[in-house]
Amino acid sequence: MVGKTIHSKERALILKVLAFFEREKELSKVVIPVKHTISTQEAREHLKINRKFLIPVDQPINRTCAATGISKSTLLRIKKQVKSESPVPSTSGTSTSAPAQPSTPGKKRKPSSKKIALDNFDLVALRNTVNSFYTVRKEVPTLKKILAAAKRDLNFPGERTTLRLILREQLGYKFKKCKNARLVLIQKPDIAAWRARYLRRMKENRELGADKKPVTYLDETWIHSHYTVRKCWQNSSDASIMKNTNPGQRWILVHAGGENGFIPEADLLYKCKSKTGDYHNEMDTTNFTKWLKEKLLPNLPPNGIVVINNAPYHSTQKEKVPHQSALKHEMQSWLTTHNINYDIKITRPELYQIIRSNKPQKKYVVDELLKESGHEVVRLPPYHCDLNPIEYIWNLVKQRVADKNIDQLERKIEGLTKEAIESITVADWKKEVNHVERLEAEYWEKDRLQEENVRQIIISLGGEDSSSDSEVEDDESDESESEGCLE
Repeated sequence: MVGKTIHSKERALILKVLAFFEREKELSKVVIPVKHTISTQEAREHLKINRKFLIPVDQPINRTCAATGISKSTLLRIKKQVKSESPVPSTSGTSTSAPAQPSTPGKKRKPSSKKIALDNFDLVALRNTVNSFYTVRKEVPTLKKILAAAKRDLNFPGERTTLRLILREQLGYKFKKCKNARLVLIQKPDIAAWRARYLRRMKENRELGADKKPVTYLDETWIHSHYTVRKCWQNSSDASIMKNTNPGQRWILVHAGGENGFIPEADLLYKCKSKTGDYHNEMDTTNFTKWLKEKLLPNLPPNGIVVINNAPYHSTQKEKVPHQSALKHEMQSWLTTHNINYDIKITRPELYQIIRSNKPQKKYVVDELLKESGHEVVRLPPYHCDLNPIEYIWNLVKQRVADKNIDQLERKIEGLTKEAIESITVADWKKEVNHVERLEAEYWEKDRLQEENVRQIIISLGGEDSSSDSEVEDDESDESESEGCLE
């Protein structure tokens, strides 16, 4: 047992053994009362009882050490720890207080926190809440202010730690130092630049009027066999919907469309292999490319723009460039294939530096297929599902399935889903496309306004320090965010 950490459950067991042996000690005093002076006969009786045990019954500490294999000092330390937190109950059985639960030394337990899952539209609403601090309130958005606004306006169930994780990992914000050394929480520059490129391209196309390219939006979603309404009119006696809390079997739905409706014959509906998990786990590049070649490309209007998101199976590269952990021969082979000179004696890190300086622009399998058919690919910026009209169409489809999925039977879900898709009209699509165009215009104006507001906020916090040319990366050491702001 030397050098081994004794965990809380083991410590509790040791204390139980000790309590048992101490109880035995008390009982032995009943058999032979303790006196200052005892006769020879009484001493013999006492010795006779004790000889029945390997270690005398009046030595509970030594007996516990022998029974458990721990040292005397360890046992006394455990006993002292529990006694300091809550008195050990009397071995006579008169005390009603329960002993404190011993803890594992050196182990700091974090309070358990329930994971909060926000859907795409909740994330968009949260991001808009952050942006409103610049465009509407014109004040610095700290984490404390954002949390208060999210709880009030969005019924956000989490706390500061959860909100911080969502801002960083799901909305692309980061907490960092600006050049003036002020702590600032800003949106990653690459995402802001991506959004600007996307908005500019869509704006340019719309301004062509009658000559604009037709825009097609594609996406995937899922629906399960127990998908039904959450509320309905009901009483205690008449028939009503009995909602099954188990989601049941899942189906993946893939489709594309634009302001003229769904692309004809481009729908794909198939059953998932597993009943649980995200539909992204059930789709891969092979399946998606097969759908693209067989169902979408033959039916797309010519010379159009195809808008796609950045799901992993949309982003498989046509040519994989070796990364920094690749084997040396893989790096050498790539350089040789691309006719790039290198010294055969140099190390792997040196080879990677040459690869980085000669790395070509990324080419995706999906993008190249669409380009070969005469289409332009425009990728949605990350965390901007609100700019994809088909997301709103999916909501309509699911609502119409839910309205009719009374029995919640697996054999009916495919038919209900196809009926719901057929019920979506051109007017439905135009309504959602127009809604997205208004959002794009709002983003365009907000981004231009936000650039100026952020500059003014930073200057008001103490001015810019032009003497520092380096940008300090994420710094989470100061969690107070008393002077933090968002971009």
